[in-house]
Amino acid sequence: MTDINVIDTSSIEHKREGIRTLLQARGMYLEFYMALGALLPFINLYYVRLGLSGEQIGLLAALPVLITASTSVLWGSIADALHAHRTILRVALLLAPLSMLALSQAKSFGTLMALVAIYAFFFSPILPLIDSAALETARNHQRSYGDLRVWGTIGWSISTWLIGGFIQNQDLRWIFYGYAVFMGLTLLLSFFQPLRQGTLRVPVFHGVWKLMTAPGLLPFLISVLLVGLTSSAVSQYLVIFLDRIGASEGLIGLAASLAALSEIPVMLASQTIMQRIGARGMLIIAFATFALRWFLLALITLSGWVLVLQLLHGLSFGAFLIGGVTYMQEHTPQGLGTTSQALFTSVAFGLASLVGSLGGGALYDRIGFPALFRLLSIIAGGGLVLFYFTSGTHRRADLAVN
Repeated sequence: MTDINVIDTSSIEHKREGIRTLLQARGMYLEFYMALGALLPFINLYYVRLGLSGEQIGLLAALPVLITASTSVLWGSIADALHAHRTILRVALLLAPLSMLALSQAKSFGTLMALVAIYAFFFSPILPLIDSAALETARNHQRSYGDLRVWGTIGWSISTWLIGGFIQNQDLRWIFYGYAVFMGLTLLLSFFQPLRQGTLRVPVFHGVWKLMTAPGLLPFLISVLLVGLTSSAVSQYLVIFLDRIGASEGLIGLAASLAALSEIPVMLASQTIMQRIGARGMLIIAFATFALRWFLLALITLSGWVLVLQLLHGLSFGAFLIGGVTYMQEHTPQGLGTTSQALFTSVAFGLASLVGSLGGGALYDRIGFPALFRLLSIIAGGGLVLFYFTSGTHRRADLAVN
């Protein structure tokens, strides 16, 4: 009887620990994306209110993307090499919002540039560290990454709505205060993050080399770059396209909301989808949907039809995010989880964003939006073909860090 009681007590405690770990991971995504939702949709408006020119705003927007793309892999490599995941995450969660609070008091363009650079440097490791920890939690507790990541979408939706309504009658600097509060809550939750498992101490740059030479990963990252740059180009210039075909501000806002909401069912169903077709199958769906979405966008002449196409955002971007993060995890050598997620983030949301934003801006005035969207559809299709024929069957269990 005593043995049975001990086993039962141990089992109950294990279940409780699992619940606490899952709640912590969900809470991290909720609060982190609430912070982003408080800041990112409104930061350019703040720059306009400061009297900055379009060129200056463009530089301020491009700088964090460039720094994130060039430093997140370094941060991830250091975290994996030194087994310092939680320490780096906490430092970053503290210094990133402090940099933003300092930026809220800056007046000159030079000071703004310096503070944006400092902010981007400390911000760059946060998402890869949260993602790699969430993947480990999902694996340990038989949950999908999407089941945890969906709380980020929920947090973003809540925050943009709350902050947007609040700043209508308040100083726009409240976006920085809201960002700092939500990042502070994320920092608080990080102290309840469990110790990372399955990580090995390896030389910093050795991990990056192992990833780049891992079977199938380089062609996958090239595919991610091709598809990611099309997504970036559309996200940057869709508002201009909609304005040109007569969309109201209300319709533009509704289109953005529908896109975010369409991610939720895809993320909630991701575990079932992954069990049936795997991360590779999910990525094929995402790449194909991107190509179809941009092709159909080129045909639109009435702004209301964009609302229908925005419903494809979940099957394109949502599936791309879940499938990409999971695919990287499955094809990463043991001990390089954070490095691999940093590499994926750098390519998908760093390099791809730079190429897509700059290329899209250079092309839409020269060839027009319909031709641009058709070109983006072809590029996304190219990424699909490359991935389909080069994606292998090697998984992380087959690999090792030597």
